Amino acid sequence: MKRHPSLHPLSRDHHHALVQARKLSLAAATNDPGQVQPAAEGFAAFWESDLQAHFAQEERIVLPLLARAAPDSDEIRETLNQHAEIRRLVAGLNDKLARRAALEASLLAALGESLRRHIRFEESELFPAVESLATEEELARMNEELETERSRAGQARCALAPKPQATEGSR
Repeated sequence: MKRHPSLHPLSRDHHHALVQARKLSLAAATNDPGQVQPAAEGFAAFWESDLQAHFAQEERIVLPLLARAAPDSDEIRETLNQHAEIRRLVAGLNDKLARRAALEASLLAALGESLRRHIRFEESELFPAVESLATEEELARMNEELETERSRAGQARCALAPKPQATEGSR
């Protein structure tokens, strides 16, 4: 799908989040605590280090841009509702992890599916709405804001890209 260059970083983030959603779904399908627990822990770390920052960037930068052009946008409302649902599921996951409570595969399945649906929604509805309603100048300003925020947060690369591994020569 052709995407405006200002949205490329967020779309690349979505790719990495889809990988995480798939890991959750695959672990849930096994219903094996030996796979569910590590998948849950891995996703919780991913949420903490990357995904919640991505949500915040969308809410602080992308959605206000759309709101200026379309204040009553269904896409804004739906994005915020989906973010809230995913945050609720993550809070439940983190609570169970903190209490060392048994993890139900259904929680991982719900989280993986909610994240997958959310990304598909943003790629097929939210981003096209932004592209069609924002001016080139607004899109360029949005891109600058994203770059500035990511740079400040140490995310000069794609927010959700895998972190580089240390090599023999860099240790």
